[in-house]
Amino acid sequence: MPEVQIPHDWAPRPHQLPFFKAMDNGTRRACLVWHRRAGKGSATLNYSAKALFQQVCSVWHLFPVGVQARRSIWNGINADGKPILDQVFPHSIRKRTSSQEMLIELVNGSTWQLAGSDNYNSLVGSNPVGVVFDEWSLCDPAAWSYIRPILAENGGWAVFIYTPRGKNHGHSLYQMARKSNEWFCQNLTILDTKRDDGSPVISSDIIDSERLEGMDEALIQQEFFGSFEAQTAGA
Repeated sequence: MPEVQIPHDWAPRPHQLPFFKAMDNGTRRACLVWHRRAGKGSATLNYSAKALFQQVCSVWHLFPVGVQARRSIWNGINADGKPILDQVFPHSIRKRTSSQEMLIELVNGSTWQLAGSDNYNSLVGSNPVGVVFDEWSLCDPAAWSYIRPILAENGGWAVFIYTPRGKNHGHSLYQMARKSNEWFCQNLTILDTKRDDGSPVISSDIIDSERLEGMDEALIQQEFFGSFEAQTAGA
């Protein structure tokens, strides 16, 4: 098998590096409240791939519901028009791929699996060492209560990635995490993120255009400026 570097065909942007450094330095919990299009998913997927080769283990990536997981990642296409998972887990490092289970087994015996937080109890038993909660502010918070004893026992890690949805359980987690020395916590707005060439990930011109086209201001503040204060549009 040819040698493959992990992460494969991907490098973190400057604003993603602190998360990687924190986890590499032993942090076991992270709360990433990053604006839409800041690369929350790509950062955690590629970190997961790295973790799966550091030891033989299982990692789960949980969305609010399984259908969303399949649409967003399992069948997802990246900005280059390629399947997301082919970048993260090239076929040369896979032993088995199960579309039905949304599971990838790697050549070293580690497994990565997509699922919905609404179906977390069906997964318990495989003893994950890492869990990513994607769109945490929309996930079933009971999933974390159910999974956290497993990670506490095996010294595993958990990462929560999301944009705010008012002052719900996502807000409570963020308030706790930003005060804790045990957590890595970031709230990144469009003013905090740059591409490799120094240009903004999302420019103010795009935000102005969204306003002119009728995007609700509360949704703009929520999605692009990480505001927990804005009421959810339509509430």
